This record gives sequence, structure tokens and C-alpha cells, in this order.
Amino acid sequence: MRIRLHFLLLLLVLPSLLAAEALHMEPASEMTRADFYYLVAIDHPKAVLILSPGCNGSGESLARSPVWQEFAKRNHLGLVGLSYASPEKAIHDGTGYYYASKGSGDKLLEGIRKIYGKDLPLLLYGFSGGAHFTSRFEEWAPSRVIAWCADSAGWWDLPQHHTANPPGIVACGENDPRYGASLSYFKQGRAAGKPWLWLSLPKIGHQASPALEDFARKYFEAVLKRGGCSALSLGVWVDVDTKKVLSESEAKAIPSESGWLPDPSLTQDWRKIHEP
Repeated sequence: MRIRLHFLLLLLVLPSLLAAEALHMEPASEMTRADFYYLVAIDHPKAVLILSPGCNGSGESLARSPVWQEFAKRNHLGLVGLSYASPEKAIHDGTGYYYASKGSGDKLLEGIRKIYGKDLPLLLYGFSGGAHFTSRFEEWAPSRVIAWCADSAGWWDLPQHHTANPPGIVACGENDPRYGASLSYFKQGRAAGKPWLWLSLPKIGHQASPALEDFARKYFEAVLKRGGCSALSLGVWVDVDTKKVLSESEAKAIPSESGWLPDPSLTQDWRKIHEP
């Protein structure tokens, strides 16, 4: 009976795990791969969730993730797992896929049009190499981005001033050598007035965090319900060191020490996984 029950549960999961197709595109200059694994179960999505793995990794498993798929279905989103790759030299000299302005960003927009038949706004989540691409795509095409989360990039570009400043999460594990660079990037962005949130993940090094992924889903969902960055006044400001709630004027007085949450209900969730 137990074996039969396990088999029936597996049959229920398998359709979700297999509901992804692949689009293989000609890579841009200084790229060796530009593949997209995408969810086909959503008709006429209102936006697309982009999941980016670590350096030169495949996004196929991310696109097949039942948790991410359920989130996409619940919020009527398209879902794409990126599979980009570049030579190591290009990654480090500023010409590889980490740098959205060098061709990888255009490839993503082209891929979205091929898959969904039109341009759509984006939510982006990236870890390590994926955080490199996520943060730079958001800087390169901020008007296309609803919200984003970048976890543990090794180096970051200086945040630029834009008319559009989509809300985002900068995160890193406290034992990750990338911690200082990630925290500095967050502080630079907040000094430029961007509505960002800092997340210091306790007791982990350079590894993906299921707790962060879960929080990011709640964050994205709240931003979607609040209408994106147009609803900044509906969110809440917090002190990223003391974890206290701040008024808007207090946050403006200490921009590099304050962060923004899209809904007050997320405050406790953030406090549970954030350890300054």
C-alpha cells in the first residue's frame, strides 16, 4: 500500500516536472550558449519570471522546479530558466553574458518575444553568476523589470541613476567571500535612492538558499499585488542593522542603512532569515 501511494504521488508530480520546453538560440558575441527552458502551462501571462543559475549553469532544473512552477501558475506568470555560458576570460573582462549590455540582455528580450509572442515585463532571480546577470540586466533595462533578487555576485557595477528604479533584493551568505562586495553594492544603491532590501543569510557560504528563494517569492508576490514600484508609499522601510521599522523620513536620513519591503506583512519573514 505504501509503495502504491508513493507511485501515485509521483504521477501527480511528474506532469509539473515535465512541463518545460527548450528554445536554443544563436549566442551573442562572447557567448557559447543561449538556451531558454520555459514553462508552457500558462496562457497569456502578465509577466515572465526569469531564473538564472550560477556561472555557466543550466536553468533547466529551475524551470522544472515544482515550487517555482506553482508560484508562476498562481501569479499567472511565464517562467524561464536561463542557460547562458561564456568563456572564462569573457566573464572576467566585461564582455561575457554577465554583462547584459554586451548582447545577453538583447538575447533575453528576443527569447521572450519568441516564446510568448510579445514583450512582457520581467521578474528576475539570480544566484552567483545569475546574480551578475540579474543585477546588470536591471541596470541596463530597468523599465522592463518589475522586481528582482540577486544573491552573491563576486563583483558588482556601480549603481546608476535612472528614472525607473524597480525594487530589488541584494543578498549574500555571511560566510561567503562575496559578502563585502554584495553589501557595498546594496549601500551604493540605497545611497542613490533605489528601493532595495539587504538580506544577510546566516551560517552559509557560497550556496543557494531555499529560505531566500521562499522569501523572494513572497516579496515578488507582494510587489505584483501592490502594482510594482509605483506603490512605494504602501510598503514599509526598515533598518537593516537593527531590523526596526522606520518612517520614510528616517529612512531618507540613513539611506545606506535602510531597506524597503513591499508590504508590512513581510517584516517578520525578513527578520527571520536576515542576520546583520
